[in-house]
Amino acid sequence: MIKNTLQYCATDKEIFDALMSAKQKISEKVLLEIAKDRGIFYSAKDSREDLISAISLLPHDFHDLNTLLEQREHSGRQEKLTSVILPEALTMEEIKEVLKDYTAESPADERVTHHSKGSDQVVANVKYSEIDYGKTRLVQRTPKEAAIEFHIEKDKTTIRMPANARTKEVFGKLKDKLDIKRKKEIPTIRIEIGEFESPALRTEFFTTLISKLKGFSLKNVTSVKVERLKQEPEEGELDLDEDQDTEEAKHEALALVKNVALRGETLLASEEYQSLKKKGFFITSIIWRSMLATPPHPMVEFEAAFEEPLQGKGFKYFVRGAYNMVDKQYTKTIRPVEAERKENYLSIIEETAANTIKELRKKAQVEAEAKEGQAQGAPA
Repeated sequence: MIKNTLQYCATDKEIFDALMSAKQKISEKVLLEIAKDRGIFYSAKDSREDLISAISLLPHDFHDLNTLLEQREHSGRQEKLTSVILPEALTMEEIKEVLKDYTAESPADERVTHHSKGSDQVVANVKYSEIDYGKTRLVQRTPKEAAIEFHIEKDKTTIRMPANARTKEVFGKLKDKLDIKRKKEIPTIRIEIGEFESPALRTEFFTTLISKLKGFSLKNVTSVKVERLKQEPEEGELDLDEDQDTEEAKHEALALVKNVALRGETLLASEEYQSLKKKGFFITSIIWRSMLATPPHPMVEFEAAFEEPLQGKGFKYFVRGAYNMVDKQYTKTIRPVEAERKENYLSIIEETAANTIKELRKKAQVEAEAKEGQAQGAPA
């Protein structure tokens, strides 16, 4: 028996809703062009709603619907990435075997393929559907594609993937299969700062990260986001206005982000930022620009953040693009970075973040020992 696929019939109401909900992409000009392609000329004075109402009532075949949906789709913003380190060097053969086993039992809406990339890398491409029931039926299902990269080194394997729930779920299942194959649980190392209770140390993670990228020199911080770490009041300190103080601090932070977005070359030394830090606020997300030390010296824009700021979990990062040097001046618009260079930059972020965590742990240990020494030396 032949398995039937779902048959869809888009009503005029669904087409109307799909077009109306894409105001930025489907403008009056676009609507007039869509109609013109079908040999229909509407008045440029017609309102957007009137144009959509007229177009939605027209007959639409499969090709027409695809054209409309392509017009309304947002330009593909690449997802931020995250990574996990396994402190063991996996072999390409066992990675491929695990991927093959997973593919055989993957969900119906998921298609997984894999291929080798060089002699030390395996890439799994996952195609799946994302459903948002909050959207009109015609655009509820969105096709997605994600790459899970296995980078094999001498004593470890780095797995890099998009920072979304579906990809993390796929990796979790792959990790379970790897554990079964190795007949032991392979430990996972993630970039997390939840162990640091000091707001200063959490902020230092970001300031160290952006200033110590190998082969780069920091030129500017263009944006940061902050969050307050909940702290117990010190002994003898009155805490009657805690809620009011919290609201005032949040309002102050929000005003700064809205008005100046905490931007500028002197950001980290500014009085406003120092004020936030004293109140227990710390950086949770940052965008910065660094110049590559080697010619042609592009100005690369990076982004790093934590999905769960208070818990210090879910480190994600991204290479937003680069401003290239043309006639001794940087371009005004940001350009995509070539795939090979981008992979190198991502590796530098991962390595710098891991090294920074190690440095902060040492510093936290020294601070803890100093406090313990002071407590022991204090008079009874």
